[in-house]
Amino acid sequence: MTCVRCSQTREGAGKVGLPGTLGAEVEERVCSVCWAEWVQTQIKVINHYGLKPVLREDREKLYGFTREFLNLAS
Repeated sequence: MTCVRCSQTREGAGKVGLPGTLGAEVEERVCSVCWAEWVQTQIKVINHYGLKPVLREDREKLYGFTREFLNLAS
């Protein structure tokens, strides 16, 4: 597949464990390399913004950062 973030043809991200359309979009449009980069980066984002992913509002913010990082339209 051709990744929407890096434009490289690589193996897809596979099952990412995100709900709804965001999860489906990542699985279909993002390569495994870019997904791995996001997994590492999201820890920094959570810590920087003091997000608590168990809270719906913070989870939605994190999903927004996910879309932005992976170059997915919101």
